[in-house]
Amino acid sequence: MNLKLVMPCHEYWKSYQNSLPEIDWKGDVKGMNWDGESSPEQYFSDALDMREGRNLDGLVPCTNFWIIVDGEYCGRMSIRHELNDWLRNYGGHIGYEVKTSARRKGVATLALREALAYCHKELNLTDLLLTCSDDNLGSIKTIESNSGELIEKKVDQGGRLSRFYNISCQKLN
Repeated sequence: MNLKLVMPCHEYWKSYQNSLPEIDWKGDVKGMNWDGESSPEQYFSDALDMREGRNLDGLVPCTNFWIIVDGEYCGRMSIRHELNDWLRNYGGHIGYEVKTSARRKGVATLALREALAYCHKELNLTDLLLTCSDDNLGSIKTIESNSGELIEKKVDQGGRLSRFYNISCQKLN
């Protein structure tokens, strides 16, 4: 499997558009997913602004990568450069989504491994918080396969029982 994380771009735009029926793309987080109305250029610009910490509108800086496998869009990986109170209690440093047809093939596990390397090498982060729903077995396996250590289970701000994990980037090398 040839997997890479790339910033949203024209090269994979058609593949991204073809994947829309398989993902939750109508998110309200700027730069994470296309809003369905703006131009691709605006979406790419929003993603770059988020990575560079510009025009955040109250959000934290965040690198929103596309997961590309063998030349096709397979999902997204959102890496928050820092945490605010909401992210400490709900979202953590990294959020991801793999399109339906690419699940259960190791895509998320490999993509998270790449994201952790980015966090350590490019953002100089050492300890990362990741969260997932307590009933999301795929995410539990993905996080634990990448050295995730369960910190606690608790009901999060959204009212769901969630698992809170720590991943130490220093242990990954």
